[in-house]
Amino acid sequence: MDRKYPWSAQSIALVGSAQSLLSTSYGPEIDGHDIVIRINQGAFAQLDSDSTGLRTDYVFMTLTGGTPWAKWSFIRRARRAARRGIVLMSAKGRVVAGVDLARFFLHYPAQWQDELIETLGHRPSTGAMAVDLLLRTVADKKQVNLYGFDFFQTPDIAHGRNNVVQHDAESERNYILGNIAPGAFHAAPGQD
Repeated sequence: MDRKYPWSAQSIALVGSAQSLLSTSYGPEIDGHDIVIRINQGAFAQLDSDSTGLRTDYVFMTLTGGTPWAKWSFIRRARRAARRGIVLMSAKGRVVAGVDLARFFLHYPAQWQDELIETLGHRPSTGAMAVDLLLRTVADKKQVNLYGFDFFQTPDIAHGRNNVVQHDAESERNYILGNIAPGAFHAAPGQD
C-alpha cells in the first residue's frame, strides 16, 4: 500500500534522544515547528518545555528484537505518545506474527535502507534513517531541523544507555551533517 508522507511542505523538528538535549533551551523552538518527530523511546522520556519541547506528532520507531507481544506493546505506547501517527523504520522486525506491518503504517522503504547501508558502509541508526527518509520526502531540505543528536556522545534520555546497537558514529555524523541544510543542526552546549 503506497501512502503519502504528510510532512512534504511542513517545517520539521526531528528530535533525537541524546541526553545532551536536556542541557539546552530548544524546547520552545522545537514545539514551534509544524511537525515534531521523536525517535524510538525518546518519545517516552520525560519531556520538558524548556529543553526537549512537549509535542510529539510522529514517532519514528524500529521494531527489532523482542517478542511479538513486546513489539505490539511498543506500537501501542508510540500511538499514545504521537498525536498524528507512527512511522516504522528498519525493515528488520516489521513482520509480527507473519504480518508485514508496513502494509498498515507509514514506513521507511527497505530499498532506501539498503541504499543508506551502502552509503554508510554499516547498519544505520534510526536517527540516520529518519534523516534520510525526511530528506527524500520534503520539498526542500531547509524544512528539516535536528535537535538531540550528538552521535552517541551521551546516553539516551529514555533509558540511560548508549550505543545499544553498534553504529559508526563518525560515518553517521559525516553523512547527516553533509546532507542537511546549513544551520539545521542544533547542538547542545559543548557539542559540535
